[in-house]
Amino acid sequence: MSLFHVLFIDSYDSFCFNVQRLLEQQLNGTVEVTTIRNDSFQTVGELNQVLPFFDAVVIGPGPGNPKNGAQDVGILNDLFHDKEMITVPILGICLGMQAMCLAQGCDVEQLDTIKHGQVYEMLVTPEGYTSRLFDDCPPTFKSTRYHSLHVVTSNKTTDVIPLVTTKDENGQLLMGVQIKERPWFAVQYHPESCCSIKGDLLIQNFIKLAQHWNQDITGRYSQKIQATLNGIDKLKSLQRAIDRTPLFNKFASPGTSEKMSIFTKKYQIPNIINDAQFTLKLVDQIHQDKFIFASSSLSANRGEWSIIALPDSSSLVYTHFNDLEKTTIHKWQDPNLKYDHIKTALNGDDDLATNENNTSLKIISEDKEGFWKNISNDMKGKLIDEKNEELKNLPFIGGLVGILGYEMGSYISNDKTNTTNLKPDAKLVFINNCILVNHVDGVVYLVSRGECFPEEIINIMENNEAWERESLNWKSTLPSDIKYDIVMSKPEKYSEAFNMCQDYMHKGDSYEICLTTQTTVTPKLPSNGALSTWRIFQTLVQRNPAPFTSYLEFNDLVERYDEELCLISSSPERFLKWDQDICELRPIKGTVKKTDEMNLEKATKILKTPKEFGENLMILDLIRNDLYELLPNVKVDEFMSVEEYKTVYQLVSVVRATGMSQSCYTGMDILKHSLPPGSMTGAPKKITVEMLQHEIEPMVNEMTCGGRRGVYSGVTGYWSLNGRGDWSVNIRCMYSYDSGTNWHLGAGGAITVLSTLEGEREEMFTKLETALQVFQ
Repeated sequence: MSLFHVLFIDSYDSFCFNVQRLLEQQLNGTVEVTTIRNDSFQTVGELNQVLPFFDAVVIGPGPGNPKNGAQDVGILNDLFHDKEMITVPILGICLGMQAMCLAQGCDVEQLDTIKHGQVYEMLVTPEGYTSRLFDDCPPTFKSTRYHSLHVVTSNKTTDVIPLVTTKDENGQLLMGVQIKERPWFAVQYHPESCCSIKGDLLIQNFIKLAQHWNQDITGRYSQKIQATLNGIDKLKSLQRAIDRTPLFNKFASPGTSEKMSIFTKKYQIPNIINDAQFTLKLVDQIHQDKFIFASSSLSANRGEWSIIALPDSSSLVYTHFNDLEKTTIHKWQDPNLKYDHIKTALNGDDDLATNENNTSLKIISEDKEGFWKNISNDMKGKLIDEKNEELKNLPFIGGLVGILGYEMGSYISNDKTNTTNLKPDAKLVFINNCILVNHVDGVVYLVSRGECFPEEIINIMENNEAWERESLNWKSTLPSDIKYDIVMSKPEKYSEAFNMCQDYMHKGDSYEICLTTQTTVTPKLPSNGALSTWRIFQTLVQRNPAPFTSYLEFNDLVERYDEELCLISSSPERFLKWDQDICELRPIKGTVKKTDEMNLEKATKILKTPKEFGENLMILDLIRNDLYELLPNVKVDEFMSVEEYKTVYQLVSVVRATGMSQSCYTGMDILKHSLPPGSMTGAPKKITVEMLQHEIEPMVNEMTCGGRRGVYSGVTGYWSLNGRGDWSVNIRCMYSYDSGTNWHLGAGGAITVLSTLEGEREEMFTKLETALQVFQ
């Protein structure tokens, strides 16, 4: 069977790869889709040169208003006025329908009541069946709506044939059309959404119609055959319009390899099964440097493992500074390296900066894209295709551990004028030795790359009966003689930012905007007092246990200095977990505070309202899109379940992709393409991230961090040598760039058109209180 070629024109939407995969799943996988952006060509004339390659064009959804012209929709408006397009089968979706109908004389107006992430009944008109676009479709079916704008017809727009309608508070609305005597079809709803019914049937019918028009009416097939014979290289070049190159070729030989044997020692301790405190007791015994990923709250499918990573003198430390476009690499606590060396080297222009007393500090001039590639290439030669089933299935056997900040994600620009900013945007450490605690089976593993596990840790485990029976003596409050200066965003600024978000959503620029604020806490210690980061961690764990508790203090230099990065987190949200074949995301959207009056049943009713449903559906569709960009098989395994934590109830879903082992990608590729987390941005991601960074959050956070989020909204986790990884979202956390002198706490929520100012402010404070309570 010959391939059916589709040119898909995306408008920087966060659902575009959902559309692409929906197309590719038809005709037994013989549909080939080439995706470009609406500004990939400057003129329709340029586009016309490649049109003969394609059987059909699909114009996807996106932000903006076609009435605003090219600044919003690129070449879309010109496309529908070009005579070369008249014979080309076209399917428009959402924005695509609006642009198509505007070119026919219709108006595009704002809805009185906006619909984002809401599921409605679609009604097929008699013309819908006559057109054949809705063959075999029931008279009514449910589909998802994401739109602030809608098409309005008049007596002058007789060439626009209504195929589908719906009805709501706005009245009777046009949901699908055909342009008279042309193979142009469009729908306002989103057939690619996970809650849309008959989306695949719509695509199948459109393909049949396109084949009919091309073969029996316009004769375009003869043009396609000739174009393909003469210009296959041009087609292949167009297929690379969106860069999806893997970080490295995982099937190629690494060249130089640093693979080493893995040493393991195993302890079976049945009485620690389902005991979250065992890990906390264990880390209390370890006085050397450690990074902790502890399950201080155990639940099914989360919190099964705790990991204690042990950096040592052979561990390389990778630190990236986004604004400086530089990366430092050095060994953990190199005795010859001082912080002044690093600052001096970062201010230099050489790619390799050294000091006469130190030859191990390396400075690389690279942007964040370069950082992603370089750390991946460094890991490539160390990754192990482990045959031992037990080692293969352990979550971590050594590898990269650390933090990737919010600014390491896509669409976030750096501030090249800020050459004094030495706040790291990414900090990763290569770990050779670690301790794993399996809370389900009651097993502890000591794992070492190179058979050099620290003797003092072995001794601790050999004598575990002496300390595991003792109670955990961690206090739930900080010393009472410490006072705190707390600086928060101003309420009036939050109100202003909230209203700005609503304006953008009503105009059609965004469906959902995750507005976040940051609070700075400065402990005021008595003259002889001290407050260690470890003491704060102990208190947070007691006050708010969570599945993804973490403690990362980067004292990676021998000398103590005042600009160490430290993260303390009690995050409930996994961002991305992967093994050799499967990627899983667990987005959280929707939070209800636990009180004496609030129980699971009441919280579930609140979290299943249209507002919360819409928030979750948007993020689910966005995450499906992020996975579909690189992997073909994506499924929603758990749809909006309510989970209970110590202080809140949360609405959680699970999205899983399979087939990574057969693809050219690793989990690190999925992580890079998915950042920043959609649950922390909103959708469409690109325009929403840009609005948040440059317009909205600098205003609301002018007292604290400006437009930077830093560690907050980034991710913390690991990439293991056996090809596994697990990263949690940096929420319900606190972090310090100056060794604990000042602490930063972020909180926020997804704003939709159904949000209220008071409701969002209350949710933000509920989340903030999770970490802020430690200081109160």
